[in-house]
Amino acid sequence: MITIKLPTGIFKYDPSKPLGRKGGFGQVFLGTANSGEVVAIKKLHVSAKEAGHRELNIASELQGREFEHVVPFIDSGVDADTGDYYIVMPKAEGSLQELIDKNRPQPPAASAGIMLQIIKGLQEVRDLVHRDLKPDNILFHQGKWKIADFGIARFIADATSNNTVRGWMSDHYAAPEQWRLERATNATDIYALGCIGYCLICGTPPFTRDPESEHRGAKVPDFECADNRLKSLITTMLRKPPESRPSQNRIQTILAEIVNNPIIPSTNDSYLALAAADALVAQQAQNAESIENGKRIILEKRNRLAVSAFEILDENVERLWKKISKNAVMAKRDGPYPQNVMFSVELGNANMLIDFGMCLTNFRNSPAFEINRFKHSGWDVITMSILSIKQHSNPAYQWSASLWYAKLKGGQDYRWYEVGYMKPFNQSENQPCCAKDPEEADAAASNILGTTAIAYGPWPIDDEQEDEFHERMTWLLAKAANNQLFCPSSLPIRQWPPSI
Repeated sequence: MITIKLPTGIFKYDPSKPLGRKGGFGQVFLGTANSGEVVAIKKLHVSAKEAGHRELNIASELQGREFEHVVPFIDSGVDADTGDYYIVMPKAEGSLQELIDKNRPQPPAASAGIMLQIIKGLQEVRDLVHRDLKPDNILFHQGKWKIADFGIARFIADATSNNTVRGWMSDHYAAPEQWRLERATNATDIYALGCIGYCLICGTPPFTRDPESEHRGAKVPDFECADNRLKSLITTMLRKPPESRPSQNRIQTILAEIVNNPIIPSTNDSYLALAAADALVAQQAQNAESIENGKRIILEKRNRLAVSAFEILDENVERLWKKISKNAVMAKRDGPYPQNVMFSVELGNANMLIDFGMCLTNFRNSPAFEINRFKHSGWDVITMSILSIKQHSNPAYQWSASLWYAKLKGGQDYRWYEVGYMKPFNQSENQPCCAKDPEEADAAASNILGTTAIAYGPWPIDDEQEDEFHERMTWLLAKAANNQLFCPSSLPIRQWPPSI
Protein backbone atom coordinates (compact mmCIF):
# COMPACT_ATOMS: atom_id res chain seq x y z
CA MET A 1 0.00 0.00 0.00
CA ILE A 2 1.18 3.53 -0.79
CA THR A 3 0.32 6.37 1.57
CA ILE A 4 -0.22 9.89 0.22
CA LYS A 5 -0.64 13.14 2.12
CA LEU A 6 -2.95 15.65 0.45
CA PRO A 7 -4.21 19.09 1.59
CA THR A 8 -7.21 17.81 3.58
CA GLY A 9 -6.40 14.20 4.39
CA ILE A 10 -4.22 11.10 4.28
CA PHE A 11 -5.10 8.25 1.92
CA LYS A 12 -3.75 4.85 0.91
CA TYR A 13 -3.97 3.02 -2.39
CA ASP A 14 -2.86 -0.30 -3.82
CA PRO A 15 -0.91 0.14 -7.11
CA SER A 16 -1.72 -3.48 -7.99
CA LYS A 17 -5.46 -2.75 -8.02
CA PRO A 18 -6.20 -0.35 -10.89
CA LEU A 19 -9.77 0.72 -11.53
CA GLY A 20 -10.35 0.78 -15.27
CA ARG A 21 -7.85 1.35 -18.03
CA LYS A 22 -4.91 3.72 -17.93
CA GLY A 23 -5.94 7.08 -19.37
CA GLY A 24 -4.16 9.97 -20.98
CA PHE A 25 -4.15 12.05 -17.79
CA GLY A 26 -3.47 9.33 -15.25
CA GLN A 27 -4.33 6.00 -13.67
CA VAL A 28 -7.04 5.29 -11.10
CA PHE A 29 -6.47 2.89 -8.19
CA LEU A 30 -8.58 1.44 -5.41
CA GLY A 31 -7.87 3.26 -2.14
CA THR A 32 -9.10 4.08 1.34
CA ALA A 33 -9.37 7.19 3.45
CA ASN A 34 -8.29 7.40 7.11
CA SER A 35 -11.96 7.01 8.01
CA GLY A 36 -12.00 3.63 6.27
CA GLU A 37 -14.13 4.88 3.38
CA VAL A 38 -13.37 3.12 0.10
CA VAL A 39 -12.32 5.70 -2.52
CA ALA A 40 -10.88 5.98 -6.02
CA ILE A 41 -7.47 7.66 -6.20
CA LYS A 42 -6.19 9.00 -9.50
CA LYS A 43 -2.47 9.57 -9.91
CA LEU A 44 -1.91 12.25 -12.56
CA HIS A 45 0.84 12.21 -15.15
CA VAL A 46 2.33 15.45 -13.86
CA SER A 47 4.59 16.20 -10.92
CA ALA A 48 5.20 19.22 -8.74
CA LYS A 49 8.52 19.75 -10.55
CA GLU A 50 6.78 19.97 -13.94
CA ALA A 51 4.14 22.24 -12.46
CA GLY A 52 6.78 24.75 -11.41
CA HIS A 53 5.79 24.26 -7.73
CA ARG A 54 2.62 26.26 -8.26
CA GLU A 55 -0.22 25.66 -5.83
CA LEU A 56 -2.80 24.21 -8.17
CA ASN A 57 -5.93 22.65 -6.70
CA ILE A 58 -8.24 21.11 -9.28
CA ALA A 59 -11.08 20.86 -6.82
CA SER A 60 -11.06 24.52 -5.80
CA GLU A 61 -13.52 25.56 -8.54
CA LEU A 62 -15.93 22.76 -7.70
CA GLN A 63 -15.81 22.74 -3.91
CA GLY A 64 -18.99 23.88 -2.20
CA ARG A 65 -21.24 23.05 -5.15
CA GLU A 66 -23.89 20.35 -5.09
CA PHE A 67 -24.03 18.06 -8.11
CA GLU A 68 -26.39 15.39 -9.36
CA HIS A 69 -24.46 14.26 -12.42
CA VAL A 70 -20.85 15.26 -11.69
CA VAL A 71 -18.57 13.10 -9.54
CA PRO A 72 -17.39 15.30 -6.64
CA PHE A 73 -13.76 15.60 -5.55
CA ILE A 74 -12.96 14.48 -2.02
CA ASP A 75 -9.44 15.90 -2.15
CA SER A 76 -6.77 16.84 -4.69
CA GLY A 77 -3.29 18.28 -4.86
CA VAL A 78 0.36 17.37 -4.42
CA ASP A 79 1.56 14.58 -2.16
CA ALA A 80 3.77 16.14 0.52
CA ASP A 81 6.40 13.35 0.29
CA THR A 82 6.70 12.56 -3.43
CA GLY A 83 5.56 15.71 -5.22
CA ASP A 84 3.12 13.67 -7.32
CA TYR A 85 -0.35 15.00 -8.03
CA TYR A 86 -3.47 13.05 -7.02
CA ILE A 87 -7.23 13.34 -7.12
CA VAL A 88 -9.45 11.48 -4.65
CA MET A 89 -13.05 10.71 -5.63
CA PRO A 90 -15.84 8.47 -4.34
CA LYS A 91 -15.59 4.95 -5.74
CA ALA A 92 -18.11 4.38 -8.51
CA GLU A 93 -19.83 1.11 -9.39
CA GLY A 94 -18.47 1.15 -12.93
CA SER A 95 -17.80 3.21 -16.04
CA LEU A 96 -19.79 3.75 -19.21
CA GLN A 97 -16.95 2.15 -21.16
CA GLU A 98 -17.40 -1.03 -19.13
CA LEU A 99 -21.13 -1.00 -19.94
CA ILE A 100 -20.40 -0.54 -23.66
CA ASP A 101 -17.81 -3.35 -23.62
CA LYS A 102 -20.30 -5.75 -21.98
CA ASN A 103 -23.50 -4.69 -23.76
CA ARG A 104 -22.97 -3.20 -27.19
CA PRO A 105 -24.85 -1.63 -28.82
CA GLN A 106 -27.42 0.10 -26.59
CA PRO A 107 -31.08 0.62 -27.60
CA PRO A 108 -32.03 4.21 -28.57
CA ALA A 109 -34.13 4.85 -25.44
CA ALA A 110 -31.35 3.66 -23.12
CA SER A 111 -28.73 5.62 -25.06
CA ALA A 112 -30.83 8.79 -24.91
CA GLY A 113 -31.31 8.30 -21.16
CA ILE A 114 -27.56 8.05 -20.58
CA MET A 115 -26.83 11.04 -22.82
CA LEU A 116 -29.50 13.05 -20.99
CA GLN A 117 -27.73 12.47 -17.68
CA ILE A 118 -24.39 13.49 -19.21
CA ILE A 119 -25.78 16.72 -20.68
CA LYS A 120 -27.31 17.51 -17.29
CA GLY A 121 -23.83 17.11 -15.81
CA LEU A 122 -22.40 19.53 -18.39
CA GLN A 123 -25.18 21.96 -17.51
CA GLU A 124 -24.24 21.78 -13.84
CA VAL A 125 -20.72 23.06 -14.60
CA ARG A 126 -21.38 25.03 -17.79
CA ASP A 127 -18.73 27.57 -16.79
CA LEU A 128 -16.07 24.84 -17.21
CA VAL A 129 -14.96 22.85 -20.26
CA HIS A 130 -14.10 19.21 -19.69
CA ARG A 131 -11.95 18.74 -22.84
CA ASP A 132 -11.61 14.97 -22.38
CA LEU A 133 -15.18 13.67 -22.26
CA LYS A 134 -15.28 9.93 -23.06
CA PRO A 135 -16.98 6.75 -21.76
CA ASP A 136 -14.10 6.06 -19.36
CA ASN A 137 -14.85 9.40 -17.66
CA ILE A 138 -18.58 8.71 -17.27
CA LEU A 139 -19.09 6.79 -14.01
CA PHE A 140 -22.12 5.10 -12.46
CA HIS A 141 -22.39 6.34 -8.89
CA GLN A 142 -25.34 6.13 -6.49
CA GLY A 143 -27.69 5.00 -9.25
CA LYS A 144 -26.83 7.78 -11.72
CA TRP A 145 -24.39 8.40 -14.54
CA LYS A 146 -21.95 11.16 -13.60
CA ILE A 147 -19.08 13.00 -15.27
CA ALA A 148 -15.65 12.58 -13.71
CA ASP A 149 -12.34 14.43 -14.08
CA PHE A 150 -13.66 17.96 -14.70
CA GLY A 151 -10.84 20.46 -14.91
CA ILE A 152 -7.97 18.00 -15.36
CA ALA A 153 -7.26 18.89 -19.00
CA ARG A 154 -6.91 22.56 -18.17
CA PHE A 155 -4.85 21.71 -15.08
CA ILE A 156 -2.44 19.71 -17.22
CA ALA A 157 -2.20 22.57 -19.74
CA ASP A 158 -1.51 25.08 -16.98
CA ALA A 159 0.91 22.85 -15.14
CA THR A 160 3.43 22.12 -17.85
CA SER A 161 4.56 23.38 -21.21
CA ASN A 162 6.18 20.01 -21.96
CA ASN A 163 2.85 18.21 -22.31
CA THR A 164 0.30 19.86 -24.56
CA VAL A 165 -3.40 19.16 -24.31
CA ARG A 166 -3.15 17.64 -27.80
CA GLY A 167 -0.74 15.10 -26.36
CA TRP A 168 -3.21 14.14 -23.65
CA MET A 169 -6.56 14.23 -25.42
CA SER A 170 -8.41 11.03 -26.32
CA ASP A 171 -8.11 10.54 -30.09
CA HIS A 172 -11.49 8.89 -30.63
CA TYR A 173 -13.44 11.67 -28.87
CA ALA A 174 -11.41 14.81 -29.67
CA ALA A 175 -13.17 17.59 -31.59
CA PRO A 176 -11.76 19.07 -34.84
CA GLU A 177 -10.77 22.29 -33.06
CA GLN A 178 -8.67 20.31 -30.59
CA TRP A 179 -6.72 18.75 -33.46
CA ARG A 180 -6.17 22.28 -34.80
CA LEU A 181 -4.87 23.33 -31.34
CA GLU A 182 -7.65 25.90 -31.04
CA ARG A 183 -9.32 26.97 -27.82
CA ALA A 184 -11.77 24.42 -26.43
CA THR A 185 -15.31 25.60 -25.64
CA ASN A 186 -18.56 24.06 -24.47
CA ALA A 187 -19.11 23.05 -28.10
CA THR A 188 -16.00 20.86 -27.80
CA ASP A 189 -17.70 18.83 -25.08
CA ILE A 190 -20.85 18.66 -27.24
CA TYR A 191 -18.80 17.03 -30.01
CA ALA A 192 -17.36 14.49 -27.57
CA LEU A 193 -20.86 13.71 -26.30
CA GLY A 194 -21.92 13.13 -29.91
CA CYS A 195 -19.08 10.59 -30.23
CA ILE A 196 -20.29 8.93 -27.01
CA GLY A 197 -23.85 8.79 -28.36
CA TYR A 198 -22.60 7.22 -31.61
CA CYS A 199 -20.60 4.70 -29.57
CA LEU A 200 -23.67 3.81 -27.49
CA ILE A 201 -25.75 3.16 -30.61
CA CYS A 202 -23.06 1.44 -32.70
CA GLY A 203 -20.73 -0.03 -30.08
CA THR A 204 -17.70 1.87 -31.37
CA PRO A 205 -16.73 5.55 -31.82
CA PRO A 206 -17.40 7.09 -35.25
CA PHE A 207 -13.77 7.62 -36.28
CA THR A 208 -11.20 4.93 -35.48
CA ARG A 209 -9.14 4.36 -38.65
CA ASP A 210 -7.34 7.74 -38.83
CA PRO A 211 -8.84 9.83 -36.00
CA GLU A 212 -7.12 13.14 -36.75
CA SER A 213 -7.98 13.36 -40.45
CA GLU A 214 -11.43 11.86 -39.95
CA HIS A 215 -12.39 14.16 -37.07
CA ARG A 216 -11.14 17.16 -39.04
CA GLY A 217 -12.72 16.40 -42.40
CA ALA A 218 -14.66 13.13 -42.76
CA LYS A 219 -18.44 12.86 -42.80
CA VAL A 220 -20.11 10.97 -39.99
CA PRO A 221 -20.42 7.33 -41.07
CA ASP A 222 -24.02 6.36 -41.75
CA PHE A 223 -25.48 4.30 -38.93
CA GLU A 224 -28.73 2.59 -38.09
CA CYS A 225 -30.87 3.95 -35.28
CA ALA A 226 -34.51 3.04 -34.70
CA ASP A 227 -35.27 6.58 -33.51
CA ASN A 228 -34.51 9.16 -36.22
CA ARG A 229 -34.66 11.97 -33.68
CA LEU A 230 -31.67 10.54 -31.83
CA LYS A 231 -29.81 9.81 -35.06
CA SER A 232 -30.32 13.38 -36.23
CA LEU A 233 -29.25 14.80 -32.88
CA ILE A 234 -26.02 12.77 -32.76
CA THR A 235 -25.22 13.77 -36.33
CA THR A 236 -25.69 17.47 -35.57
CA MET A 237 -23.51 17.22 -32.47
CA LEU A 238 -20.72 15.89 -34.70
CA ARG A 239 -20.68 18.84 -37.08
CA LYS A 240 -17.20 20.15 -37.78
CA PRO A 241 -17.71 23.93 -37.16
CA PRO A 242 -18.25 24.41 -33.40
CA GLU A 243 -20.77 27.19 -34.07
CA SER A 244 -23.10 24.83 -35.95
CA ARG A 245 -23.46 22.32 -33.12
CA PRO A 246 -26.64 22.48 -31.01
CA SER A 247 -26.61 24.18 -27.61
CA GLN A 248 -26.72 22.30 -24.32
CA ASN A 249 -30.30 23.51 -23.70
CA ARG A 250 -31.54 22.26 -27.04
CA ILE A 251 -29.81 18.90 -26.63
CA GLN A 252 -31.36 18.44 -23.19
CA THR A 253 -34.81 19.29 -24.55
CA ILE A 254 -34.56 16.84 -27.45
CA LEU A 255 -33.16 14.02 -25.30
CA ALA A 256 -35.90 14.53 -22.71
CA GLU A 257 -38.50 14.34 -25.49
CA ILE A 258 -36.97 11.09 -26.80
CA VAL A 259 -36.89 9.56 -23.31
CA ASN A 260 -40.41 10.66 -22.39
CA ASN A 261 -42.06 9.98 -25.76
CA PRO A 262 -40.55 6.94 -27.50
CA ILE A 263 -41.26 6.50 -31.19
CA ILE A 264 -44.29 4.34 -31.99
CA PRO A 265 -44.12 2.97 -35.56
CA SER A 266 -47.11 3.94 -37.70
CA THR A 267 -48.21 3.84 -41.32
CA ASN A 268 -47.69 7.23 -42.97
CA ASP A 269 -50.41 8.48 -45.31
CA SER A 270 -47.94 10.66 -47.22
CA TYR A 271 -45.91 7.64 -48.32
CA LEU A 272 -49.07 5.67 -49.14
CA ALA A 273 -50.23 8.55 -51.35
CA LEU A 274 -46.79 8.67 -52.96
CA ALA A 275 -46.94 4.94 -53.65
CA ALA A 276 -50.41 5.39 -55.21
CA ALA A 277 -49.11 8.21 -57.40
CA ASP A 278 -46.22 5.98 -58.41
CA ALA A 279 -48.62 3.26 -59.51
CA LEU A 280 -50.55 5.77 -61.62
CA VAL A 281 -47.36 7.03 -63.26
CA ALA A 282 -46.36 3.42 -64.03
CA GLN A 283 -49.72 2.82 -65.72
CA GLN A 284 -49.40 6.05 -67.73
CA ALA A 285 -45.85 5.13 -68.69
CA GLN A 286 -47.07 1.88 -70.08
CA ASN A 287 -49.48 3.83 -72.37
CA ALA A 288 -47.15 6.27 -73.83
CA GLU A 289 -13.43 41.27 -54.26
CA SER A 290 -11.79 43.17 -51.42
CA ILE A 291 -13.26 44.05 -48.04
CA GLU A 292 -11.81 45.22 -44.76
CA ASN A 293 -9.85 42.58 -42.86
CA GLY A 294 -12.30 42.42 -39.98
CA LYS A 295 -15.25 41.92 -42.30
CA ARG A 296 -13.25 39.40 -44.30
CA ILE A 297 -12.58 37.31 -41.20
CA ILE A 298 -16.26 37.38 -40.25
CA LEU A 299 -17.33 36.51 -43.78
CA GLU A 300 -14.81 33.67 -44.00
CA LYS A 301 -16.22 32.25 -40.79
CA ARG A 302 -19.75 32.61 -42.14
CA ASN A 303 -18.67 31.04 -45.43
CA ARG A 304 -17.34 28.01 -43.56
CA LEU A 305 -20.64 27.81 -41.73
CA ALA A 306 -22.51 28.12 -45.06
CA VAL A 307 -20.51 25.30 -46.61
CA SER A 308 -21.34 23.15 -43.60
CA ALA A 309 -24.98 24.19 -43.93
CA PHE A 310 -25.19 22.93 -47.52
CA GLU A 311 -23.52 19.68 -46.46
CA ILE A 312 -26.29 19.33 -43.87
CA LEU A 313 -28.95 20.12 -46.49
CA ASP A 314 -27.39 17.76 -49.01
CA GLU A 315 -27.42 14.89 -46.50
CA ASN A 316 -31.01 15.80 -45.63
CA VAL A 317 -32.24 15.57 -49.24
CA GLU A 318 -30.26 12.37 -49.79
CA ARG A 319 -32.30 10.80 -47.02
CA LEU A 320 -35.43 12.29 -48.60
CA TRP A 321 -34.50 10.68 -51.92
CA LYS A 322 -34.11 7.28 -50.24
CA LYS A 323 -37.65 7.55 -48.92
CA ILE A 324 -39.00 8.71 -52.29
CA SER A 325 -37.22 5.99 -54.30
CA LYS A 326 -38.33 3.32 -51.83
CA ASN A 327 -41.99 4.26 -52.24
CA ALA A 328 -41.99 5.39 -55.89
CA VAL A 329 -39.93 3.21 -58.22
CA MET A 330 -40.92 5.37 -61.21
CA ALA A 331 -39.34 8.44 -59.69
CA LYS A 332 -36.35 9.70 -61.66
CA ARG A 333 -33.46 11.68 -60.29
CA ASP A 334 -31.90 14.03 -62.82
CA GLY A 335 -28.19 14.61 -63.07
CA PRO A 336 -25.57 15.86 -63.51
CA TYR A 337 -27.05 19.12 -62.31
CA PRO A 338 -26.40 22.69 -63.44
CA GLN A 339 -24.21 24.70 -61.11
CA ASN A 340 -27.11 26.16 -59.14
CA VAL A 341 -29.10 22.90 -58.70
CA MET A 342 -28.41 20.46 -55.87
CA PHE A 343 -31.42 18.11 -56.11
CA SER A 344 -34.06 17.34 -58.76
CA VAL A 345 -36.63 14.54 -58.91
CA GLU A 346 -39.32 13.82 -61.49
CA LEU A 347 -42.39 11.67 -61.01
CA GLY A 348 -44.68 11.70 -64.01
CA ASN A 349 -46.08 15.21 -64.39
CA ALA A 350 -44.31 16.47 -61.27
CA ASN A 351 -40.87 17.84 -60.57
CA MET A 352 -39.26 18.63 -57.21
CA LEU A 353 -36.25 20.96 -57.31
CA ILE A 354 -33.91 22.33 -54.65
CA ASP A 355 -31.30 24.83 -55.78
CA PHE A 356 -28.89 27.39 -54.40
CA GLY A 357 -30.37 30.83 -53.82
CA MET A 358 -29.87 32.84 -56.97
CA CYS A 359 -29.63 36.04 -54.94
CA LEU A 360 -26.24 34.81 -53.73
CA THR A 361 -23.69 36.21 -56.14
CA ASN A 362 -20.54 34.22 -56.82
CA PHE A 363 -21.94 31.39 -54.70
CA ARG A 364 -19.02 28.98 -54.98
CA ASN A 365 -16.54 31.48 -53.55
CA SER A 366 -18.86 33.30 -51.17
CA PRO A 367 -21.88 31.19 -50.17
CA ALA A 368 -22.80 33.22 -47.09
CA PHE A 369 -24.74 36.43 -46.59
CA GLU A 370 -22.93 39.24 -44.88
CA ILE A 371 -24.17 39.90 -41.40
CA ASN A 372 -27.12 42.28 -40.82
CA ARG A 373 -28.90 41.55 -44.11
CA PHE A 374 -32.03 40.94 -42.00
CA LYS A 375 -32.01 44.15 -39.97
CA HIS A 376 -35.74 44.43 -39.23
CA SER A 377 -36.65 40.85 -38.30
CA GLY A 378 -33.50 40.18 -36.26
CA TRP A 379 -32.82 36.93 -38.11
CA ASP A 380 -29.13 36.06 -38.51
CA VAL A 381 -29.23 34.37 -41.91
CA ILE A 382 -26.10 32.59 -43.08
CA THR A 383 -27.28 31.33 -46.47
CA MET A 384 -30.34 30.16 -48.39
CA SER A 385 -31.77 27.73 -50.88
CA ILE A 386 -35.02 27.49 -52.83
CA LEU A 387 -37.35 24.52 -53.13
CA SER A 388 -40.11 24.15 -55.69
CA ILE A 389 -42.63 21.50 -56.65
CA LYS A 390 -43.91 21.94 -60.20
CA GLN A 391 -47.06 20.47 -61.69
CA HIS A 392 -46.42 20.93 -65.41
CA SER A 393 -49.99 20.74 -66.75
CA ASN A 394 -53.71 20.15 -66.06
CA PRO A 395 -53.32 22.84 -64.72
CA ALA A 396 -49.75 24.10 -64.52
CA TYR A 397 -48.91 25.16 -61.00
CA GLN A 398 -45.80 25.73 -58.88
CA TRP A 399 -45.46 25.60 -55.11
CA SER A 400 -42.22 27.11 -53.88
CA ALA A 401 -40.58 28.26 -50.66
CA SER A 402 -37.32 29.67 -49.36
CA LEU A 403 -34.96 27.65 -47.19
CA TRP A 404 -32.97 29.79 -44.79
CA TYR A 405 -30.03 28.58 -42.71
CA ALA A 406 -30.41 31.01 -39.84
CA LYS A 407 -30.57 31.74 -36.17
CA LEU A 408 -33.94 33.34 -35.54
CA LYS A 409 -34.38 36.29 -33.23
CA GLY A 410 -34.01 35.04 -29.67
CA GLY A 411 -32.83 31.61 -30.87
CA GLN A 412 -29.71 29.76 -29.78
CA ASP A 413 -28.82 27.64 -32.81
CA TYR A 414 -28.31 27.93 -36.54
CA ARG A 415 -30.49 25.54 -38.49
CA TRP A 416 -32.46 25.22 -41.72
CA TYR A 417 -35.97 26.72 -41.87
CA GLU A 418 -38.64 26.43 -44.56
CA VAL A 419 -40.67 29.59 -45.22
CA GLY A 420 -43.38 30.02 -47.82
CA TYR A 421 -44.44 33.53 -48.89
CA MET A 422 -47.57 35.06 -50.44
CA LYS A 423 -48.44 38.22 -52.37
CA PRO A 424 -51.75 39.45 -50.90
CA PHE A 425 -52.13 42.12 -53.59
CA ASN A 426 -51.15 39.99 -56.57
CA GLN A 427 -53.38 36.94 -56.96
CA SER A 428 -51.92 36.00 -60.35
CA GLU A 429 -48.71 34.50 -58.96
CA ASN A 430 -48.33 30.90 -57.88
CA GLN A 431 -48.58 30.82 -54.12
CA PRO A 432 -46.99 29.93 -51.74
CA CYS A 433 -43.83 31.25 -53.34
CA CYS A 434 -40.20 31.93 -52.46
CA ALA A 435 -38.90 35.35 -51.49
CA LYS A 436 -37.10 37.11 -54.31
CA ASP A 437 -34.46 38.78 -52.17
CA PRO A 438 -33.35 39.07 -48.51
CA GLU A 439 -34.89 42.52 -48.03
CA GLU A 440 -38.29 41.20 -49.13
CA ALA A 441 -38.01 38.24 -46.73
CA ASP A 442 -36.76 40.46 -43.91
CA ALA A 443 -39.75 42.77 -44.23
CA ALA A 444 -42.17 39.84 -44.31
CA ALA A 445 -40.70 38.47 -41.07
CA SER A 446 -41.00 41.84 -39.31
CA ASN A 447 -43.85 44.21 -38.54
CA ILE A 448 -43.13 46.28 -41.65
CA LEU A 449 -46.05 46.54 -44.09
CA GLY A 450 -44.94 45.36 -47.52
CA THR A 451 -46.08 43.58 -50.64
CA THR A 452 -44.93 40.17 -49.37
CA ALA A 453 -46.13 38.23 -46.31
CA ILE A 454 -45.34 34.84 -44.80
CA ALA A 455 -47.69 32.10 -46.02
CA TYR A 456 -46.29 29.51 -43.61
CA GLY A 457 -43.28 28.95 -41.40
CA PRO A 458 -40.61 29.38 -40.38
CA TRP A 459 -40.65 25.60 -39.90
CA PRO A 460 -37.39 23.79 -39.01
CA ILE A 461 -36.54 21.11 -41.56
CA ASP A 462 -33.46 19.47 -40.05
CA ASP A 463 -32.54 17.46 -36.97
CA GLU A 464 -35.62 16.36 -35.02
CA GLN A 465 -37.97 18.04 -37.55
CA GLU A 466 -36.48 16.31 -40.59
CA ASP A 467 -39.18 13.62 -40.82
CA GLU A 468 -41.92 16.27 -40.82
CA PHE A 469 -40.17 18.08 -43.69
CA HIS A 470 -39.88 14.86 -45.67
CA GLU A 471 -43.57 14.13 -45.11
CA ARG A 472 -44.51 17.58 -46.48
CA MET A 473 -42.34 17.10 -49.55
CA THR A 474 -43.70 13.64 -50.34
CA TRP A 475 -47.27 14.91 -49.86
CA LEU A 476 -46.66 17.77 -52.31
CA LEU A 477 -44.90 15.50 -54.83
CA ALA A 478 -47.73 12.98 -54.69
CA LYS A 479 -50.33 15.72 -55.23
CA ALA A 480 -48.43 17.15 -58.21
CA ALA A 481 -47.92 13.70 -59.75
CA ASN A 482 -51.69 13.18 -59.55
CA ASN A 483 -52.46 16.68 -60.99
CA GLN A 484 -54.04 17.60 -57.68
CA LEU A 485 -51.71 20.40 -56.56
CA PHE A 486 -53.45 23.78 -56.34
CA CYS A 487 -53.10 26.99 -54.36
CA PRO A 488 -54.30 26.43 -50.77
CA SER A 489 -57.88 27.55 -50.20
CA SER A 490 -56.71 29.92 -47.47
CA LEU A 491 -53.44 31.59 -46.59
CA PRO A 492 -51.53 31.74 -44.32
CA ILE A 493 -51.31 27.99 -43.64
CA ARG A 494 -51.90 27.25 -39.95
CA GLN A 495 -51.61 23.45 -40.02
CA TRP A 496 -50.45 20.65 -42.29
CA PRO A 497 -51.72 19.41 -44.67
CA PRO A 498 -53.52 22.49 -46.00
CA SER A 499 -56.88 22.48 -47.76
CA ILE A 500 -56.35 22.88 -51.52
